Formats: sequence, structure tokens, C-alpha cells
Amino acid sequence: MKTKTQEEYKYKIYIDSTDRKNNKVVLMEGGGKVVDEITGELDVVASLSELLKKHSISPSEINVYDANPGPGSFTGIKVGVTAVNVINWALGKKTAAELITP
Repeated sequence: MKTKTQEEYKYKIYIDSTDRKNNKVVLMEGGGKVVDEITGELDVVASLSELLKKHSISPSEINVYDANPGPGSFTGIKVGVTAVNVINWALGKKTAAELITP
């Protein structure tokens, strides 16, 4: 699967959980414009759900789910990468071979 450039997607979710006390879940539009973000010591999955509900977007409407693969806290990296990998795989956006490995 080809990686979409910023212009080719409608919405993107970016999760950065490399710093346990400063996690970020960011909703972006094509072109990289930040629509909204939640930051802090948070549950990334609950925060993702909150962002999608707030903007009336379904998970399938997000074209790109991405996570910061590091460097940072290994456990933190695994949280973000695992969340993104599960969503990408469950929605059929990536095959198992295309998933992120921390």
C-alpha cells in the first residue's frame, strides 16, 4: 500500500505517545492542517474516540492513522503504535506486512 501524501487524504489521525506525561492525539485535514488535538497524560484510545465524536467523524472516514515510532519511552511507543496498527488492520487500511514495528 502506498503512503498517502498530505494532499491525498481527507483526514489523518496522528498519535504520539513517546512521552507518557505528554501524549498527543491529533486530527488533521489534507494538507496537514491541524483540526484539533488532545494532549497530556491521557488514554490515547479514549481521546481518539472523543475527537471523532466531537467532529462527527466515523473511524472509517479517517484515511491515515499514524503514530510516532520513536525515539521515546518504549512502553509509550508500543501503546501508540499498537493502537494505530489495530485500527489500520481492523479497517482494512493496511495489511499485516505494512503495520508499524517499534
